[in-house]
Amino acid sequence: MVMRRVPGAGKLLVLPLVIGSLYAPHAQAQISDTLTPFASAIVSYDDNLLRRDLSVVGSDGASDTYRSAVVGVGINRPISRQRLTGNIRATKVTFNRFGELDYTGKDAALDLDWRLAQTLSGHIGATYSQSLASFADFQVAARNLRVQNKQYGNVAWRLHPSWQLRAGYTSEDFDFDLPSQQFNNRTEKTVETGFDYLAPSESTVGLLARQIKGKYPTQALNNGVFIDNGFTQDEVKLNVVWNATGISQVIFVGGWARREVNSSSLRNASGTNGRLIVNWNKFSSVQLTGMAWREFGAAEGVFVNTALSTGQGINAKWTATSKIEVNAAYKNEKRDFKPLQGVFNLTGLTDTTKTANLGVTYKPLRNLSLGLSAFHTERDGSIAARTSSFRAKGAAFNATVTF
Repeated sequence: MVMRRVPGAGKLLVLPLVIGSLYAPHAQAQISDTLTPFASAIVSYDDNLLRRDLSVVGSDGASDTYRSAVVGVGINRPISRQRLTGNIRATKVTFNRFGELDYTGKDAALDLDWRLAQTLSGHIGATYSQSLASFADFQVAARNLRVQNKQYGNVAWRLHPSWQLRAGYTSEDFDFDLPSQQFNNRTEKTVETGFDYLAPSESTVGLLARQIKGKYPTQALNNGVFIDNGFTQDEVKLNVVWNATGISQVIFVGGWARREVNSSSLRNASGTNGRLIVNWNKFSSVQLTGMAWREFGAAEGVFVNTALSTGQGINAKWTATSKIEVNAAYKNEKRDFKPLQGVFNLTGLTDTTKTANLGVTYKPLRNLSLGLSAFHTERDGSIAARTSSFRAKGAAFNATVTF
């Protein structure tokens, strides 16, 4: 297989503009009003760091302990009727056994919640993340940094007390630095528009139309043919936010979607797509969030790059005291894959992943928090799609101080 790299990469075009607004004359403030520096130290253990398939002979010995040192700054600044929020963070990760995987992670997120007059509002912002790619889908024991950056903007026009029009644009890039994985590099550009009815209860119901265009700049050569994995996905969905009671809320975005792949019509797919979220008891010490979804999306794999994901999940948070908080989460997801063009005679293109997390945070001081967490994950993989079957569990302790 021969790889061809097509130039092109996303940049955080919005970041300089948003950062500059911090220093505008009308936005001057003491650092404590706007910026919150923080530092964290984390010690983690994972008994199957490389997500090796346990059915393969010689797959043991993938456990490791690693340390993370984090420094960053949080941003929260009102600017007249606007509000700027975000954070910038750098993370140095050092592994005990697999030292060749050591890396420095970088994260940034900025969002400007803007308002104009009484009828226009929206968000503009950007995010950036550089971290070690998961080993769950690539059985390669090599450092592979995954960079994801996104820029977005949206606007809502309240043309009537009970009606609003909305529009938005998002550009998102995904890049891998390991040459053997660069055929998964992609850019996704999303344009959407819609309208909502605004009820007196602050519930909303509306219609959303969205188009996603995916471009893969690095193409793989298979059987003498370069494969264009680009796609266009069109969606028409109902958009509902229902404040059912004073303590419960239902959010639903769902309808019809069609995904057309450039390389072959045989890989096209269409059908119902949607996501349901239920929030309960949001003003109490115990808060629950349940969710279910059925969505087309990208899959970062060797023989596949598209999947229909269906799943369910639940998150729970218990504020036991003013200093102690307990969090728990569970997710079950099934993926049905579509093989790449030129890949034939594959069966069993389905995998299922289950993940559980439990954590507790203790704040002995106003600016100090201590956390202890544990996780367990297991996957029943697909041999055809080259997603491994693995089991992994681990724990982490962290201490964070704010200044």
